[in-house]
Amino acid sequence: MKMKVRNHALYFIGILSYIVSLIPFFGINIIRALLLIPVIAYTLPILEYLQPKIMVLKINYKDLLLILLATIPYIFIKINLYIIIPIVLLIVTFIFYFNKNTMWGNVLGTTFIVSLSLVWALFEDNYFFIPEIYWILYIFTGALYVEYKIPYRKLNKTIVQASWVLSLIILTLISLNTPLLLVSLIEPSTRFLRPGEKLKSPKEIAPLGKKGSRRDIIFVALLMLLSLLSLLHY
Repeated sequence: MKMKVRNHALYFIGILSYIVSLIPFFGINIIRALLLIPVIAYTLPILEYLQPKIMVLKINYKDLLLILLATIPYIFIKINLYIIIPIVLLIVTFIFYFNKNTMWGNVLGTTFIVSLSLVWALFEDNYFFIPEIYWILYIFTGALYVEYKIPYRKLNKTIVQASWVLSLIILTLISLNTPLLLVSLIEPSTRFLRPGEKLKSPKEIAPLGKKGSRRDIIFVALLMLLSLLSLLHY
């Protein structure tokens, strides 16, 4: 299996997802958090290698062995209801790819990757899951936003807006004890509720991605800061 980094976005959101899984950084199992670094270091290349094969549903027995290798460390996590989220996302991703709906497959596939932050948090004995839910819903709507912006995608902006409105409702409800976290939703709301017009050219996709990456970093930084402030205040 040749490992050549092509999907930089996968590694980017993978690393950010690991950081999110550590929030609030205290009360977690430090040894497990450190052990997770090499696990993620080989999990992400495996995901990158398998992604194009999953998109066309051409997986052989060697690929299945890689999947098994990637899942072995997670047999040591404590079973929790939140584990259902990445499982469901993975299944739905396969369904969309099976039905040749690449756009939704990509959106749900990206969301599945960031939902691994829940699995990693469980591995670290971190049960403060609110930042992970914020991150998952933010990335899901963000992926829809990008798909909407692509000139040749037939996605109405109302889908982006509806997704974020629903996300805001969910996040508000789970943040009753940590209302400071809602501050992190201000910037994404201005972007997702008013997504603007589609890009005029595919050449504009790369700059859009770079701009989005900077916003992702800011969002995670805010999650870190506001989570700490919320818990210290609480």
